[in-house]
Amino acid sequence: MEQKLLTLPFQNLEQAQDAKLVVIAPRLRQRSQVISALLETAKDIIFFAVQAGTRDLQHFLETFVDAARDLDPKFGAQTTSALKAEATPEDLADAFVADLGRAKPRPRQIVLDTFDHLKPTEDVQNFFDRVVRTLPSGMQLIINGRNVTYTPWAKLMREGYGVSLGDEYTLDNGILDPSKPESPHLEVYALSTGSVYVNGAPLTTWDGPLPRNLFYFFVDHPMVTRNEIFETFWPDLPTKEATNVFHVTKRKISERLGYELTAYSGGFYRPSGQMAVHYDVARFEKMVEDNKLNPPSDPAAWYEALRLYRSPFLCKIEMQWMVKRREQLRLTYAEALIGIARLYRALKDDERAISFYLRALREVPQREDVHRDLMSLYNQRGEVDKAVRQYETLAGILERSLNITPSKITQAMFKQIRERT
Repeated sequence: MEQKLLTLPFQNLEQAQDAKLVVIAPRLRQRSQVISALLETAKDIIFFAVQAGTRDLQHFLETFVDAARDLDPKFGAQTTSALKAEATPEDLADAFVADLGRAKPRPRQIVLDTFDHLKPTEDVQNFFDRVVRTLPSGMQLIINGRNVTYTPWAKLMREGYGVSLGDEYTLDNGILDPSKPESPHLEVYALSTGSVYVNGAPLTTWDGPLPRNLFYFFVDHPMVTRNEIFETFWPDLPTKEATNVFHVTKRKISERLGYELTAYSGGFYRPSGQMAVHYDVARFEKMVEDNKLNPPSDPAAWYEALRLYRSPFLCKIEMQWMVKRREQLRLTYAEALIGIARLYRALKDDERAISFYLRALREVPQREDVHRDLMSLYNQRGEVDKAVRQYETLAGILERSLNITPSKITQAMFKQIRERT
């Protein structure tokens, strides 16, 4: 099942063969595997990794032409001439496309890897917008990078020129889906050390920890009162001073995002609606809850939730509200592990079931029901010694941590197992 999840994006590459533009979703974990699969199977391809330190559009084109001449020594005559003439980005694009059309062998695909090394200036955006629109039939531009801004690509996809490969495996089943309403995008990844992207561009500076921490609080609490905010961040300040600090901090958040994150209405701070917010925590919690309410028959539904839990919630920040939230989400993660373990057991896949049960117990070692599931599974497999050791492990944990013994139901199960020996 895990392998199936990894191979689906590769199949989609074939479905995108008629698109002039393919942007590999920057938050897709298997980006490098997609590129590797492409290089193994594609023919008539120009592969170019944008160099770190690429200064501008002119530098990009100069280095691209130099690299392409390894394949075609005559490549780039028109591009070079346009660069010398200091042509506009649009004229440079026309010259570049003309050179691609005359290249021998004529490329089917032009892959620009590590594209995030090229700064997304207006000239760069205008250049690539023109390139995609004027590419000859049968030619395709493929963009790959860890951080790829969504302009001009989103507009081109909305107009039918391209697709985003693997975007359906990112938050909310896709961010660049042209069928969704057009709006600025805010991606927030808090099941990690914390990372934020505004329209695909990483937000790296916060002007101190306070704007950053208040930002995450707003995202994690989409409906919150001013009193709740003040009690969390400035419990010892007089209301007037707390109000001043709050508004200054809130303004810094807006300056960093370029949009208002929240709006005050009906006594609550709520999402402003200026941005489409994609939040890994919200997605994770919803998927686990949906799977618990409607248990899936396919483990893929549980894997989809598990892959979102990259690490504990904002694991390097120790504010009290974050610590509490971290514990809540850790327990939710344990529920997901237990859910997929029980599904694998129902599917008679004992090895995977045992593996996920053991992973769950690393998170919630005191869960008797999970220990009982393992004891029962070991017993059914005829591994009575393992079942006995599992009970002894549980008994030791409960004695050390809570100074209690296992429940009567667990003791009764243990007695029945011992009678088999």
